[in-house]
Amino acid sequence: MRPSPVQMRVPAGYVPGPVPSPAPASRGPGPMIRPPQQPHQQMSQQQMAAQHQAAVAERELAKRRARKPTDKTIPEGVEEIVANARVYRDLREMERRYDAAIMRKRLDIQDAVNRNIKNTRTLRIFVSNTAKDQLWQVSDRPLDENAFDFDTGQIPTFRVKIEGRLLDDEESDAAELDPDSDLGLTPRPDNAPPLQKRKFSHFFKSIVIELDRSRELHPEGNTIEWRKQSPATQPATSALGLNGPAEFDGFEFERKGDDNINCTIKLIRDESPDRFRLSPALADLLDTKEDTRAGIVMKVWEYVRAHGLQDPDEKRTINCNPQLRAIFNVDRLYFPQIPELTLSHIHPLEPIVIKYLVRCDVAASMSPQIHDVTIFIDDPIRQKMHAVMQSPSYIGMLREISTIDDHIAMLVQAINHSKAKRDFWRSLAEDPAEFVKRWVSSQKRDLDTLSGETPGRMVEEDEVRKAAQWKERVAESVYLLLVKQRPVPQ
Repeated sequence: MRPSPVQMRVPAGYVPGPVPSPAPASRGPGPMIRPPQQPHQQMSQQQMAAQHQAAVAERELAKRRARKPTDKTIPEGVEEIVANARVYRDLREMERRYDAAIMRKRLDIQDAVNRNIKNTRTLRIFVSNTAKDQLWQVSDRPLDENAFDFDTGQIPTFRVKIEGRLLDDEESDAAELDPDSDLGLTPRPDNAPPLQKRKFSHFFKSIVIELDRSRELHPEGNTIEWRKQSPATQPATSALGLNGPAEFDGFEFERKGDDNINCTIKLIRDESPDRFRLSPALADLLDTKEDTRAGIVMKVWEYVRAHGLQDPDEKRTINCNPQLRAIFNVDRLYFPQIPELTLSHIHPLEPIVIKYLVRCDVAASMSPQIHDVTIFIDDPIRQKMHAVMQSPSYIGMLREISTIDDHIAMLVQAINHSKAKRDFWRSLAEDPAEFVKRWVSSQKRDLDTLSGETPGRMVEEDEVRKAAQWKERVAESVYLLLVKQRPVPQ
């Protein structure tokens, strides 16, 4: 009988003592009910069956790949029979050269895409403002004689407008997107979509405007801020209807006020990958003030190679000269440590600061205030290169070439078989006796190899043993039989 789960095993020699008085009734933990295991077992069996089927399919594919011919070289001697075999050989050599050139070009394109080369452009920023309902604008209107404070009832306001655009945007974009346009080699079609221009907000993460006035008199807000939404938060804000325009060429804001106000405009650049400001010591060493992390490491490597600081025995070790020792405070360092050691020498880029005076004593500024800012943009040729690397037509072309190569390999295998048959029958026709002798000898060697016998000394020893047995046991019997069959002379 199977014991219940609550039964306990009693050790030998155990003497039960007095039974304690029962404790007051209390609700303890109830019996644990295990979940049914049958669905889990069925799922495991299904998974095992699926894995088994996948393994069988993988083995079948491996067998097919092993059986599939890959040699596309025509054997020697076919050119003497078929004259076009030489043309095929020339085509194979030309294909080999083309494949090498294409692979070299693709590697160059991939290297150029990974380097992420940037071009410098000039972004021109225009800042202007207008004033409305100011006291000097409504002074010519008639006032109410019965009014106590002679207020006009109008609230004076001003509106600030910030705009920006790339210089020579149309000409430079056309030249970048089509480098051969000036030669007239690839004219743009009439039905081609218009060129997409980069807008002002594309180059900045955030824009902050600070108005220099008292917060007690103007508590409605002296700081205006715009931040670019990240891809992670954009779907949530879109669902709430809080998203504004994705990109814009400029924006404007309106505030109350009737006095001239100084304002500070701070522009935080948006660059990918991020650029950093170098410390003075590292900037003097690398001769640059701003760069990406990858660019900083590459420039340090170039400096090490130019000054011969690489250890001749351990290539990853760098022997620091006084300049590097002053920056990293070590005599020797490993090259993989450079990204970590440079973290203390790089800082976020300082924002672009523009000072502007908001004029409320005139209706509109005579001319907007202009500021030119140098920015970095991706090389448009890099986008074309990336499109070439990720082109679906290229993948389809590779599949088509692979199919043609498999077909050529099958044809070459058929040619090899045909040549072997021809050589077989030709050798048989020229000297049948010698051919049969060689063929039987080769078959004998193959049979000995398959049976595990060495086709050398072991075969000779077996023949000697059989010959000795013939001489000892059979020869005498045959001799006596022949003597008995001879007639006795009369």
